Amino acid sequence: MEQMVDSPDGAKKYFLRRRDFSILVAQSEQFTCEVLSQLLKEQGYNVVGRAVEMEDTLQQIRVKRPQCVILDSEISGRRSFDIVRQSQADDQHTKFILYTSRPDLRTIAHAMQIGFFGFLYASDGLEELYRCFQTVSTGGCYYSAGFMALLKNYGVEVLEEGTREQINRLSDREREVLRLISQGMPGDEIAKALHISYRTLSNHKTNIAKKLNVGSCRQLTRYGITIKNYL
Repeated sequence: MEQMVDSPDGAKKYFLRRRDFSILVAQSEQFTCEVLSQLLKEQGYNVVGRAVEMEDTLQQIRVKRPQCVILDSEISGRRSFDIVRQSQADDQHTKFILYTSRPDLRTIAHAMQIGFFGFLYASDGLEELYRCFQTVSTGGCYYSAGFMALLKNYGVEVLEEGTREQINRLSDREREVLRLISQGMPGDEIAKALHISYRTLSNHKTNIAKKLNVGSCRQLTRYGITIKNYL
């Protein structure tokens, strides 16, 4: 699928053969979807389909099995990431690239947690797209320059892969507990807010500390603050 050549320093570098990389373009606006699809085709990419609705996107993923989906976070409102979850549940090997023109910090942070491999801003050029495809096709995770600038404006640093994997170990309830801890909420108030006993809360905190490799529960507040945008 990739071509491998020798670089001047002797290292092996991979170059994606565009026609061998199948892409589904899923965008919320018909015009954007058609224009992006056409641009990619003109560049020699194998665009196997385009979609503007969630159900159509899922159906095309199941039938056409694209290697990559360029997914607009606005394609189905708050349910946009259900496409990723359902694809994962179906044991599809499709990799998703977030392509956003209306950035929202919580949406971006959520995308970083659920399994996106690429992150692109709508103003990124075709060369940025190519670099993203090349990285994603070899199993890497890609953040475009435009996307990184966006995060910097938000005051957010990209999580290291190890940290991201640790956070992914947390259950939804554990994330909720850690989010409240990071807000400085006392334990008794957290227990009351979540309608659980203080003992259950203590068990959650112990499990969170273990999954995150944090030395003790007392360190959860400081740790939670550093990753609160990703919870």
